[in-house]
Amino acid sequence: MTKQEVKRFLKAHRNQEYSAAKFEYSMYLYKDIEEKMNEFVAKTVPGKEPEKAANLQMIAEAKTAEDIVKLMRKEALIGNRFELVQKALETEEETLPLIQKRALTNRQDVFIENTVKFFLHCKTNCCDWILDNYQLFKSEYLKSMLCLVLGFRGNVSMIEFLIKEAERLEREYPKESYDQGPTLAVQELSVRFLN
Repeated sequence: MTKQEVKRFLKAHRNQEYSAAKFEYSMYLYKDIEEKMNEFVAKTVPGKEPEKAANLQMIAEAKTAEDIVKLMRKEALIGNRFELVQKALETEEETLPLIQKRALTNRQDVFIENTVKFFLHCKTNCCDWILDNYQLFKSEYLKSMLCLVLGFRGNVSMIEFLIKEAERLEREYPKESYDQGPTLAVQELSVRFLN
């Protein structure tokens, strides 16, 4: 795939201003934004402090990898996602295989988003595992979001796959923004390797 072909794809392909993929992409690029968002919510939504404290205690009390992975599925912990993923990263050797196994069948948005955050930050580069298992994933949303991991942690050889995936997702799901994950991944790989 030539630099010009990639540029043509990026110019021709839709770029939605708001999408889940764009949100996660921004969160990864601007690492301190999540902490600032949590501070903003704490200031603007009164009464959340006891809930946040209880959630932090729940995370602190998680002793096994299984406990941590179960917490990654809880909607109530969204405001404590940073702390939860940090806890998972501390026990990566034990949590990674469990997260990978669960990712194959899970369709729950909160688990998907926590999984992507984990894969973006873990020591193990999961790109080969993602590509090897891509057709097994049950969730198109997960596939879209995992493309972001390929964009940030992968290499230039993945661009062709990502372009085909963006085109497929846009064609098969025109009312969804699933195509934005692979599109942003192509953009990121282009910046890293083709500029």
